Amino acid sequence: MFLPSLRASSSKLPSAILGRRMISSTPRVMEKAPLRASAETPNPQDLLTLIGRNADTKLEAFSESWEKLNELWMRTVKLYDVGLSVKERRYLLWAFSRYSQGSAPSSFIRPPRPPKKFRGWGPKIQNGVRVRD
Repeated sequence: MFLPSLRASSSKLPSAILGRRMISSTPRVMEKAPLRASAETPNPQDLLTLIGRNADTKLEAFSESWEKLNELWMRTVKLYDVGLSVKERRYLLWAFSRYSQGSAPSSFIRPPRPPKKFRGWGPKIQNGVRVRD
């Protein structure tokens, strides 16, 4: 038996067949896991040192205990008050999220991007000299 209403889309299937649609934006899913000590990072100072990019010196006031570092992680507005640039804030939040999910810092640390060697418009200008028109 062929039902013409079922031929184009699976969204037209009865809900008994498909079940309920799962949406992952529930508050429980979006909750941040707190930062905790691990074998590789027994204290917050070690975590900030492993993250690199001078995080240990820039966030020295928050490296005293896990509670203070979690306060910074849960309320990211405080990163603005510390005086970090946008790239630094984004990298720290990314690193904190990876660490809170259980990844070891040695597995996800990235070195900073090296500076550009040539200024300008790519192959048109090299070392400040126009090579193509």
